[in-house]
Amino acid sequence: MLLLSQLEAGLRRVFATVNKCPDRLLTAEVLSCEKSLRMWPVLPLPEECCQEAGRSEGNSEACACNSLISKILCELCHYLPASACAINGLDGLPSEKWSQLLNELCNTRIPTLFCPKIVLEVLVVLRGISSQCQRVSDQVIASLQLRHRQWVEHTLRSRQRQNYVRMLSSVGLLCPVLSLILLLLALELVSVHAVHGKDAQERQQYLRFLKLILQYTENLVAYTSRQKNKWNEAVSLTRAVLLRIWTFSEKKQMLIHLTKNTNKVDTG
Repeated sequence: MLLLSQLEAGLRRVFATVNKCPDRLLTAEVLSCEKSLRMWPVLPLPEECCQEAGRSEGNSEACACNSLISKILCELCHYLPASACAINGLDGLPSEKWSQLLNELCNTRIPTLFCPKIVLEVLVVLRGISSQCQRVSDQVIASLQLRHRQWVEHTLRSRQRQNYVRMLSSVGLLCPVLSLILLLLALELVSVHAVHGKDAQERQQYLRFLKLILQYTENLVAYTSRQKNKWNEAVSLTRAVLLRIWTFSEKKQMLIHLTKNTNKVDTG
């Protein structure tokens, strides 16, 4: 199943690259990453470790992150297609609807012929974020599969077992965070030409905001690698970036806030 998803993603990228469609390449990567994230909850996990990880999920940092995710989702809700405008917190949109929603957004027609430099700059950073999200997802899947196999074979040392529990606790938070970022990418892509509505200083502020998210995803790639396994640090990093996203969104500084139709995205 995972190999088929990767093959499909590869074909999408080849088509988009050959046809020089930066927006299509980005949407292909977003949809590919979304499919990859859907693999996380269905991977086999030992019940004992899941229960232990569940007991540690009540820490204040994770709770703060969940609260921020809910607030950001509620804000983004106003800019979603009418078919999905009932999001209310983490569980407001059934998981099976995420794929439909992202497909709907990513199928929006975006004029890219003779794109101004600023639009291309935004697309490059958005693509960088989606690529790093995909790397995180691939690493997490590989780590979960490896640790589960070692658990079954009773080859996990005590320290590795503790790290496995921390991993399970963290991925329960990272999955909705990455889903949120993918949703944000899709919404900003749909509104990418609204960047013309910003003056030079606002454009630079916006690019710095996107590069902040890019840096977060790059750090997340490092923290979730098999070499580092810094799962607690990944949660702390996540809280910091969620605060920045919420602050930026609350100030109405994202591209979706500049679009004329603020009630729904035109996907016609």
